[in-house]
Amino acid sequence: MSLRRMRRFALCWLAVMALLAGGLVARAHVPVMAAATVTIDGGGRYAVALNFDVPPFVLDTPPQGTTDDAMNAWLAGPTNTLAAGLAAAQERFARGFAVVTDQGAGRAEAVTFPDVAELEQVKAAAPIVQLPVMLGLSVKGQLPAGARQVAFQFPEVMGIVAVTVNRPGQGPVSLVANAGELSEAVPLHLTNGSARTPVASAPIAEPGRGAVMRQYLVLGFEHILPEGTDHILFVLGLFLLSCRVKPLLWQVTAFTVAHSITLALAMYGIFRLPSAVVEPMIAASIAFVAVENICTTELKPWRPAVVFCFGLIHGLGFSSVLLELGLPRQDFAPALVAFNGGVELGQLTVITCAFLAVGWWRQRTWYRRVVVIPASVLIAATGVFWTIQRIWLAAK
Repeated sequence: MSLRRMRRFALCWLAVMALLAGGLVARAHVPVMAAATVTIDGGGRYAVALNFDVPPFVLDTPPQGTTDDAMNAWLAGPTNTLAAGLAAAQERFARGFAVVTDQGAGRAEAVTFPDVAELEQVKAAAPIVQLPVMLGLSVKGQLPAGARQVAFQFPEVMGIVAVTVNRPGQGPVSLVANAGELSEAVPLHLTNGSARTPVASAPIAEPGRGAVMRQYLVLGFEHILPEGTDHILFVLGLFLLSCRVKPLLWQVTAFTVAHSITLALAMYGIFRLPSAVVEPMIAASIAFVAVENICTTELKPWRPAVVFCFGLIHGLGFSSVLLELGLPRQDFAPALVAFNGGVELGQLTVITCAFLAVGWWRQRTWYRRVVVIPASVLIAATGVFWTIQRIWLAAK
């Protein structure tokens, strides 16, 4: 590569990394997935309690695609602006929400949306609002008579919604409603009006184990790409240290084993830490790995051990997502394994993309000067910023 082409490549690479770092800092909070609990009684009455991130939905953008500046700007607006945004958001929710059965659509009779008073309470709690702003809405309605199965759909901009369905005479079931799509249908054993006798019908199977595992595999992958910006930066930090594949494999293996351990321990209720502790430590791990990339040119004996320790922390971060979603009782272990597999696929995708972007030049003499150092500086700066921010927010 000529000197002119190398300089051009360096400028392009630095521009991309600067834009990436700027975008990450602009959205420094961790996106939280919406979660819904649906309760259905024997007569087909249903009640939906949905907890979701309000500002992105009002701004009509997915949670992972909204900047902190945009959300804070809306939250800082006057009362009439907040009220208008909430009213428009309620209309969008009503258009995008659906309850579908084998006997037709369910009827929504009442929708209770967050109001300005709730937002003002959040704003009054702290001088600077801590994002995300998770509030609840409720929907009440009636399923058609004779319904034997039910599925749910939420507005596309809300992203993935974890749904727990409580049914009469049956155990609860956990579902995943992908953005703007119907969830898997679950069977119902309703009673027939005032007679309270079961509706005669052919049995309908519960969602199969394969469907459950596919859902949680996708959830695990999407927790890395595109939602896991902090985990992406950590994996990029591992990638940047060495030009050789073997050291990278050692680090990735240590990270994988470690986060698999703490993810399982947390989900089985053996060991957990609050997110106020875990999130700053994840940010600090990003900064540590990036700074070490700047200070050393090769894999030190202690590096895999350090990465293993950081992997334990990241596993606790992964578990916070699953604790919010819940795991199906009947397929707890398969869903857990599938989620972890999705996380691994996401991490391998990040490494593959990084290799395709700059890995071809990793043996060049200028690679460290042009790629590793600038990228590590930006990653370290982002990690330090997040660490300070998350500690400050946790102390509020």
